[in-house]
Amino acid sequence: MSDVAVIGLGRMGSALAKALVTSGKSVTVWNRSQGKAEALERIGALKAETPAAAIASSSTLIVCLSDYAATSILLDEARVTDLLQGKTLIQLTSGTPKQARHLEQWVECRGGMYLDGAISAWPDQIGGPEASIVIAGRESVLNSAEPILKLLAPNLSYVGTDTGRAKILFNAALSYFAAHWIGFSHGAAMYAAEGMDVAEFGEAIAGLSPMFAGDVRHMGQAITGNRFSDPQSTIKSVGVDISRLVEIASDLNISAAFPEFAASLFKNAAEAGYGAEEHCAIFKVIRTR
Repeated sequence: MSDVAVIGLGRMGSALAKALVTSGKSVTVWNRSQGKAEALERIGALKAETPAAAIASSSTLIVCLSDYAATSILLDEARVTDLLQGKTLIQLTSGTPKQARHLEQWVECRGGMYLDGAISAWPDQIGGPEASIVIAGRESVLNSAEPILKLLAPNLSYVGTDTGRAKILFNAALSYFAAHWIGFSHGAAMYAAEGMDVAEFGEAIAGLSPMFAGDVRHMGQAITGNRFSDPQSTIKSVGVDISRLVEIASDLNISAAFPEFAASLFKNAAEAGYGAEEHCAIFKVIRTR
């Protein structure tokens, strides 16, 4: 028996398997494209020919596929009704809270144990000090799986027994990063249109990191406490500034899609009567459909 089986060998799955092999664990791997499994086989992993063989090879199974639908198809193909008995399936695939809770029920109905996690790291950070995993599920199951998980990410955050909570945190963070990536790219387009060095823009934004950290903490506290009435900046003032980005985009002949979208949200918040409240009061119009 292997210490762990890793199912799904995309960039992240391969990084997970490599970190475990490098740590001295016996690792069985499976991937629909066998070439990726063979690359890991060359550094000491054991290649399974089928999903069922991978599942049978270990009591700890790590799944890292493209989505939960792919996981369901694979498990159905493997005919795992008997194979999952007494095993721990750790789902590290991206998905929704609803999907996580459904898969937990499915696994437990077949005699298995389940943890659901979200990786907060790039593939090349796996196994290193920067890697983090948020994990949810039964604490007794986590206690058994923790030594394996900490080889992948020393920063392991347990968020409780509700397996949907790891995916809530991941997807909430993804919404933040989506705006971060788009916002940076829009700013970079402004720099480039003016013939300025985008690398300098990156350095300038990196220097603002402490301010961003403080603002994020402040917004979390303000929203939790419903305290928006003592603003450093208001919905109205921020909305005016963002509308100006639309004008600048036109002047520079770059896309205005991002500032137009952002300006529309602040306009909606102002029209809803929140114009004098602080900028994170935009939460009030986002939380309702």
